Formats: sequence, structure tokens, C-alpha cells
Amino acid sequence: MGESSRTVFSEISEMMNLEAVCLGYAVPRRGFAAEVHSAFPSAANLRLFRRRLLLTLVTIGEADLPQGIRVDTPEGFSFEELRQGERVTCRNGILHCEQAPLTIDLRPARRWKCDLPALTADMKEPTSLAAWQLVKNMLEERQFTAGNWLTAGFVAATHRISERVPELVEATRRYDLDAAVAAFVALFGLGPGLTPGGDDFLVGFLAGLWCAAGGRTERAQFLSGLGKAVIHLSRRTNDISRTYLVHAARGQVSSCLVALANAICRGDRSDHLIETAVAALQVGHSSGMESVSGLLQGLSVWSGGLTH
Repeated sequence: MGESSRTVFSEISEMMNLEAVCLGYAVPRRGFAAEVHSAFPSAANLRLFRRRLLLTLVTIGEADLPQGIRVDTPEGFSFEELRQGERVTCRNGILHCEQAPLTIDLRPARRWKCDLPALTADMKEPTSLAAWQLVKNMLEERQFTAGNWLTAGFVAATHRISERVPELVEATRRYDLDAAVAAFVALFGLGPGLTPGGDDFLVGFLAGLWCAAGGRTERAQFLSGLGKAVIHLSRRTNDISRTYLVHAARGQVSSCLVALANAICRGDRSDHLIETAVAALQVGHSSGMESVSGLLQGLSVWSGGLTH
């Protein structure tokens, strides 16, 4: 696409009509009204009226999200020109922005919902353990070099999160719900950024637990109780993080994290495992590292004998 086509859509005199390619499970099937909560180059968050959770518009190259509407966007497209508080409505499958000349047709999009329990994670299985260890090595390498590009606030938050992990892991291993909830509370909102590192870690941790729960009654009961507590207490962090935490408590996370969990659980040692790990680790400034760290902990917490 030429440079002249790279102007943001607010500068285009005629309406830009786009199509959605994927809708997360949480996107309402009927019409809805919302307002713009926040907007960035590759994503815009919408606050549904009468609901506290957000929907997220993302560009074509981003991961699918439980609350996401992934749009077939042209090169150079940015959501940044959507204004905070701008009204957005969806009627008959067409999303329309009140001020910006933009419509998005949701009707062609496929629905997306992950099934983490179906992965039946078992880190005692040699090939899964080997994949888990490879990703752990990649994470540690990235964490080692992170000091070169992360601010002091992000680095400090990472250290504070790591100090809290042992009590969370031990409480989960013992199925001590009260202690696990207390450990979660200590991590809510911990760290700077749009999604604080503590919240990112918890999203990954919950994803790992869902993978490891399988058909084990005790694990499923523990995770059910933990999920209810997370949903209730998630108001302690910001709107964006809260949305991710609530969906993770229900076993729904980004396709990026699901792909990595799937590769680990099936013991993939190919280039595909490395590619999925790199994609997950590179999300945001530090969000990817924290989410992957949480995922690895959640996958292994009931396996025992692993080095954390």
C-alpha cells in the first residue's frame, strides 16, 4: 500500500468499511452499544454500556482474544484516532463509530473460543517436560537481557512478582484456596503499564492451571473456587487487566498463549515451539514474559519435582 494510503482513517473523507475476521466468545451475539475506553495503534478498547468488562478491537496481525474483534485492516491502519468516550454501536452485525468514518462488518467473522482443559497437561511426561524446559530457558534468557530495555519500574516489579510466586505455588499445590486467594490479591495491579506485570503473571498462571486440571475433581474444584474469587476481586486492578483476568478465570486467554500451551503439552520440540514461544514472549513491554512465566508455573504446579 502506498504512502498516500497510510493516512489514518479520520483524515479520509469517505467512509472506511472493514470486515471482522474473528470474534472472541465474549463478543455479544446481538446488537450492543459501547463507548471508546482507550485507543492505540493496533487496538482499541470499548466499554459496553451496563457492563464493566471491555471489548477489544485489534488489527489483523494481532492475536485473537476472548473479548476481541480482530479486523481485516489495511497496512498503516491505526485505531489511535478513535476518541475516548466516542459512542460505538452495533446493529444487525454492523459496528459503527459515531464520529470516526469507520464501520466494521462482524457478520463474516468466525467465532473463537479455546479449550484449555482438553490439553490435559502432564509435565511428568518426558516430551512435555522437555518442551517446558526449553521454553523456560528461553524465558530466562529474555529476562536476563530485559534490563537493557525495560525501565527500572518494570524490572523492580518483576523482582517483586518473583518474591510472591513461591507462596502462590505452595498454596496451589496444597489446594489451600484461602492462601492462594491471598497470594493472588498481593499480585493484583502489581507493576506499571497498561496491564501490570502481576496481572499478566496471574493470567498465565490461570491458563496453566486450566491446562493441568484435566478430569481431576480436586483440581477442578480448586480452580472453580479460585476463579470465582478472582472475578470478585478483580476490581482491585484497572479495567484492561480486569477484563483479561476475568476471562482467564473462566479458562479463556489469547490465542498466542493458547498456542504456546498447546505446543508444550504435546511435547513439540520443533521450530514451531520456538516460534510460538517467541511470539508469546514478545507481547507488550513485559506482558509476554510475565504471562509465559505464569503459564510455566501453572502447567507444572501439580507435577512436582520441577525446578522453578
